[in-house]
Amino acid sequence: MVISILIAGWFVYLALHSVLASLPVKAWMSRVMGPYYKYYRVLYVVIATIGLLLMLYLNASTPSEDLINRHGLVRYLSLVFAAFGVIIFKVAFRSYRFSSFVGIKEEEEKVFIRTGILASIRHPIYLATILLVIGFWLYSPNLTTLVSVLCILVYLPIGIWLEEKKLVKLFGERYIEYKREVPAIFPRLW
Repeated sequence: MVISILIAGWFVYLALHSVLASLPVKAWMSRVMGPYYKYYRVLYVVIATIGLLLMLYLNASTPSEDLINRHGLVRYLSLVFAAFGVIIFKVAFRSYRFSSFVGIKEEEEKVFIRTGILASIRHPIYLATILLVIGFWLYSPNLTTLVSVLCILVYLPIGIWLEEKKLVKLFGERYIEYKREVPAIFPRLW
């Protein structure tokens, strides 16, 4: 029963995350909020953060036995995955304006960026998320964490598809060419 609630919670959280980021919802909110629309991104980030914290709390407060031994090499690997995830997040935010990303500063217009880490992969934040959730599961290798991680990993291709649809609408042929040249998540090693 609790696992069903956890899955439903992730479904609602991730669906809300995508819906609130969609262009039609943003256009509607722009009309509804008028001059206050400049605060929409801040509202979005607050909702996303609170929702994520609630989901992590639900995950952590659900009793579950470990599925594998979390000590020794597994604990070390959990920290390595998480550290690489954090490093990629940090590098990714060099390509984005953090203040605009979280809504503190309003962006004048959308800018197409292909430099930095975005020259090697199109979605570094998704790569960082994958590494972090793998590290999260290795750190706490129980059923509830596995369910949470699987929900997130199942959502990521959907999130990428929705985001890329939006980016093609915003940037057209430039983004389509970028998709052909640069891999989505994992950089080419050759």
